[in-house]
Amino acid sequence: MFLFSLILIIGAITTFTDLKSRKIYNQHLAIGAVLGLIATAYTAVFRDEDILFHAMNGLVAFLIGFILHRSALWKGGDAKLFALYAFLMPPPIDNNILLPNVINLFFCSFIGGMVILSPIFIKDIFINRSIIVKELFLPTKFQAFLQGSLRVFFLSWILFPFYFFVKNINPFIILATSYIIFSWHYDKVRRYDIIGFFKRNFIELSVGILFGFLARLWLAPNSLSYPSLIRYITIIMLSITISTCIRTALNHLKEYRDRVPFAPLLFMGCILSYTPFLTWFMQIRQAFR
Repeated sequence: MFLFSLILIIGAITTFTDLKSRKIYNQHLAIGAVLGLIATAYTAVFRDEDILFHAMNGLVAFLIGFILHRSALWKGGDAKLFALYAFLMPPPIDNNILLPNVINLFFCSFIGGMVILSPIFIKDIFINRSIIVKELFLPTKFQAFLQGSLRVFFLSWILFPFYFFVKNINPFIILATSYIIFSWHYDKVRRYDIIGFFKRNFIELSVGILFGFLARLWLAPNSLSYPSLIRYITIIMLSITISTCIRTALNHLKEYRDRVPFAPLLFMGCILSYTPFLTWFMQIRQAFR
C-alpha cells in the first residue's frame, strides 16, 4: 500500500508538470526515489518482500530508458520516471515471467500510448509521405537499412535458441528488441561505405553465425528445421520492415519527443499494470490469430 500510494503521488505530480510545462523535474524524481528506497526497505524488513526484485526491475528499466533516450525517443526525465516506476511497483501475484514490472509497465504504456497517439501519428506520416519515401532510397539510408538488418539477424540468430529453450517466444518482445537494435545502428550511418562495413565486421559476423548454429544445435535442435527457419526469417523480416518504417517516420517527427507528454502515458501504463489489461490484450490477440 505504501508503494502504490507513492506511485499515485509521483504520477499526479509528474503528470501535472509534464502537461503544464513539458518538464519532469529531477527534484520530484529524487524525492520519489528516496521515499521509494525507504518504502522498499520497510516492506523488505516487515513484510518479507524481496528488495532485489525491485532493484533488478529498476536497473533493467533504467537501461531500456537510456537506450530510448539515446535513440531520441524519450527525454531524460521520461527515462528516469520509467525506471522509478519499475522500481516502485510491487511484485505481481501469480506471475512467473522474468522482470514482470518492466514488461508490464513498458507494454501497458506502449499499447495505451499507441491507442491514443495513432491517429495523430498516421496523419503526420501521410502528410510527410513523399519526403519519407524519398529518404528511404538514399544511398546512406540503404546502407543504414542493411547494417541495421544484419545486426538484427546476427543478434537474433544467437538469442533465438535461448528463447526456444525457455519456451518464451513473445512477438512483442521480439519486435521491441529488433526495433531497438535496428534503430541503434540505423542512426549511426553518416556516409556510404558498405564494403568497409563488411571488412570491419566479417570476423565478428562469422563467429556469431557459428555460435548461433551451435547454440541451436545444443539447446533447440528443432529450431533448425525447415518450418522453424522459415518462421524465424519471416518474423525477423517483418520486424525489420516495421522498424524501418517507424525509424524513418520518426526521423521526420522528432518533435514528438517535445509534443507528446510521456509522463501521463507512463502513469497510465503503471496503473494498467495493476489490472488484467495486458492479459486481456494477449487473449484478444490470440483470438485474432
